[in-house]
Amino acid sequence: MDKKSFGEYVLNDLKTDEAIKEWINVGFQEFLQDNDLNAFVKALEYAVRAKDSISGISKKTGISRSNLYAIFNGEQQPQLSTALKIIKELGYTVQVA
Repeated sequence: MDKKSFGEYVLNDLKTDEAIKEWINVGFQEFLQDNDLNAFVKALEYAVRAKDSISGISKKTGISRSNLYAIFNGEQQPQLSTALKIIKELGYTVQVA
């Protein structure tokens, strides 16, 4: 039996724009509950990989690829403004309900 990584399962589920938005919304709601920005940014990484690429988002946001990799790998503390910039460049907005 073929073993897939968690990331492969997630990316397999993030095939539509609606699924990606839902993934980001769930991650954001969890962040609001537990204040774990690192976990939310890790969730954003899957959205980036599903909709674009690290290189593509790097060019669109002006954030270097090395910084994005460091943030996504938990080696660098992310800022909320960075997460919001990524969300915007993916074509989404953040709404408070």
